[in-house]
Amino acid sequence: MGEAEAKPFLEEGEHHLQGGEYEAAERAFTKAVAAAPHSAVAHSKLGVALANQRRYEAAISHFNQAVALQPGYAPAYSNMGNAYREKGMQNEAVMAYERALAIDPDYWVAHQNLGALYKEMGRMGEAVGHFKKAMRLSARRPSKPGERARRIGCLPAAQVLLLAGVAAAFAARAIL
Repeated sequence: MGEAEAKPFLEEGEHHLQGGEYEAAERAFTKAVAAAPHSAVAHSKLGVALANQRRYEAAISHFNQAVALQPGYAPAYSNMGNAYREKGMQNEAVMAYERALAIDPDYWVAHQNLGALYKEMGRMGEAVGHFKKAMRLSARRPSKPGERARRIGCLPAAQVLLLAGVAAAFAARAIL
């Protein structure tokens, strides 16, 4: 079996992920991995379902399998960074996010994740830089003249507010 056979399971798993049904997502993604054992996407998605159940070691194992199968798959590195971050392994998380960005410098999700981690680490200047980049990259450019730009992804409201607050704090510090 292969990618085509895994597609319905990937779609089902994604539906369950979106609904917060992580055990059901795990079951679907496990079927996707069985159907396409060489699919980096299937392994990475299974890792996301496991991480959402706080099963970080198993998640990291699947992220590692994903990058072993497809070393240029930036989402797997970003997902791995999330699992390391949740485990409190900040240095490993930074390395995973940086690897994702080395592969795809325009991967806004990795910028967002790295910004959040840097904020946690007290590295506000770097956090703001990555949040700004994530916001800029997540905006879809208009495809037709006169059409307005729209977001293809959104930063959570809390992070947008944090970015605004951090930027205001830096501005206030510069004025003082």
